Amino acid sequence: MAMKSSARHATREFGSHFVDTSLGAVHVRRGGQGPPLVLLHSNGLSWREFESPMQRLAGNFDVVAWDMPGQGDSDPVTWDTPIEGYADVVSELIDYLGLERPFVVGCSVGAFIAASLAARRGERLAGVVLAEFQFGGADWFARNWGTVEALFAVPTMTPDQVQARLVRPASDGVADRWNIDRNKAGARSMMGVMWAIRRFDIRAALHSATVPVAAVFGDAGPTVASVAAVTEALGRRGSAAIVPGAGHFVSIDQPGAFADRIAEFADRVRLASRR
Repeated sequence: MAMKSSARHATREFGSHFVDTSLGAVHVRRGGQGPPLVLLHSNGLSWREFESPMQRLAGNFDVVAWDMPGQGDSDPVTWDTPIEGYADVVSELIDYLGLERPFVVGCSVGAFIAASLAARRGERLAGVVLAEFQFGGADWFARNWGTVEALFAVPTMTPDQVQARLVRPASDGVADRWNIDRNKAGARSMMGVMWAIRRFDIRAALHSATVPVAAVFGDAGPTVASVAAVTEALGRRGSAAIVPGAGHFVSIDQPGAFADRIAEFADRVRLASRR
């Protein structure tokens, strides 16, 4: 498979690269030094969801943030691409970029992709962090599909609609970036991603995970009610934490706390591996 990017080594400065994959050219943003860390954004956004915490994380990690296939500056994909298909591309990026047992952090749909990796290819990872993911399964989505369509079938959101999804005040720049990324993705891509989530068995994936898992929820997020169920599903393989002052987009509402949770998890995993 031909590759476009020649960036095989991390540098302190962040830079953009394109990698040819089985789902077309994927845009990644990479920088920093240290153990590898892969960041997977939410539906309809881009690597910029992590723009603030990336600067904090780059002091301790070799950070790679993608634009998932079909969104951001990555190539379009067919609307019915499954979660496993996106996860396979993350695995391809890990191979190409030479990332040795990275930590993988996913938000919303990114959490489902990371969970798929943890269940099917856990031996390749150091651990995963899953942030703000819907644990209700296909039945929940069937009951709430009208809300899903209202959120994702119309790309452009008013400033008030953007603010309703965040806890911290949304500046004009945040709202503008939000709509740029959602319009890059488009309604078809975003709704296809929601169908992929609806069809993915997150409970089975967590039960099958073979690496340490940390779950993170915002105290004002729409999925925080899942904490007890997620904790039970993870058992001794993982833990769940709640971040105060955050909604569904923890990395935007509380970038410092988000970065801290990742660093603390990585430290725990490395410490446990030495025992």
